[in-house]
Amino acid sequence: MNCKIAVCDDEPVICKTIYTMITALSDKTGIRFEIDCFTSGEELCREMEGTAYDLIFLDIEFPEMNGVEVGKHIRDVLNNESVQIVYISSKQQYAMALFEIRPMNFLIKPITQDKLREIMDKFVKLNAMDAGLFRFRMGKEHLKLPVSEIIYFSSSGRTVTLYTAAKNYTFYGSLDEIDNELKNGQFLYIHKSFLVNYQYIRHYEYEQVTLLDGTVLPVSQPRRKQIRRRILEMEE
Repeated sequence: MNCKIAVCDDEPVICKTIYTMITALSDKTGIRFEIDCFTSGEELCREMEGTAYDLIFLDIEFPEMNGVEVGKHIRDVLNNESVQIVYISSKQQYAMALFEIRPMNFLIKPITQDKLREIMDKFVKLNAMDAGLFRFRMGKEHLKLPVSEIIYFSSSGRTVTLYTAAKNYTFYGSLDEIDNELKNGQFLYIHKSFLVNYQYIRHYEYEQVTLLDGTVLPVSQPRRKQIRRRILEMEE
């Protein structure tokens, strides 16, 4: 499991403390946490225009854009309901102001390893519940779809189209990144432009696959032996 985490606090020592504690937990759990640190809410908001995080540790007291405003920006402007937010503060009087932002938890400074471990355990459990979902961003919307509903992905340049029986979705990304994210054996990278859900393949030939809806997609020459081997393994 890979999880992308942001830590946002105007005190560098707090950022470093949380970074160190999470890294130690990563070593114990075997979960890979990618951690970015920010010292202002504005900096975090700018980064989130193009970066998707799974979890944010967010301070409330900032000299300019405070943590409540950052949370509202994430939920209302970026339309991001999927990221989990944990607020950190030395005070406890913000409960009502934070209610509409729907934070996962609240950390009171000074931060302890035990309290952080409790929060990370809860996050890992919540994340495991989403394991069967593919998350992506389309414009300003952050969307989730069951992996089982995805028929295939196609790409053209930096644009990816996701195909389901009900609807297609186009967003910016790359098949390499998606293939790396969906390392569950269910998807076949048959061509540099096509990543296909094996469950929707009706007929396989050495040079092409035919999907349940009749769509025919090519298998590129460099990938043919590998794809044939993968399909034989799946059909055993």
